[in-house]
Amino acid sequence: MSIALLNIEKGYATFSRSNYTTRKHAHYAIEIVYCTEGDFTITTSEGSYPHLKNVIIPPNLQHSFSCVNATCQLLFLDPLSDIGRYFMQQFQLTSPAHISMNLPELEPFHPTGATDLAQVLENAATGATTGIDSRILQCVDTINAFFADQKLSVAQLSGSSFLSAGRLSHLFKAQLGISVHQYILWKKISLAVLKAEQGYSLTECAHHVGFTDSSHFNKVFYRMFGLKPFFVLKS
Repeated sequence: MSIALLNIEKGYATFSRSNYTTRKHAHYAIEIVYCTEGDFTITTSEGSYPHLKNVIIPPNLQHSFSCVNATCQLLFLDPLSDIGRYFMQQFQLTSPAHISMNLPELEPFHPTGATDLAQVLENAATGATTGIDSRILQCVDTINAFFADQKLSVAQLSGSSFLSAGRLSHLFKAQLGISVHQYILWKKISLAVLKAEQGYSLTECAHHVGFTDSSHFNKVFYRMFGLKPFFVLKS
């Protein structure tokens, strides 16, 4: 899998890959898959869906993926980014129970097969709104500022959000569909991907974002993507 574009600040990453499969996994990001050659199969708890041309997978939905004898473009979106909020609202992704398959609405974003990020960003700029509590947004801002530099606990974050630790944990998961700890791990993984693109070794990437060792990094990455990081970051 090769990384085509990555922008942590704007909340997106695009990948291109042929002939690969993943184990069952789930991640915080919205995932959009568009097949440029052949077709692919997605499997969830509800069943297996073969012969797909495109799909939108909402955050935190367990799934596995098979794109044998096919080439796919993958777009991962942070649901809290402008582009992520656009897709969450436009395609009603607030429920993590279902995938959306073979959507004609995705065709304009792939005029030549590859993902046209300029078109996606233009659509997102039309103004997706957010219904997220301002205290949760403050917590997210604190995480974004310090996740790579120190170990952040819910107790520490509760001060910046003016909520008790218990209330923060409950409200964070209720509004974002993910725990505080999982969101911090997602940010660490995102930065590690960026460092790998800059030429750092996987061990250096792991240490840079605060994982205790490369083994810990490998396990977290595998749980999120169903693939080993070497396969994604160094191929």
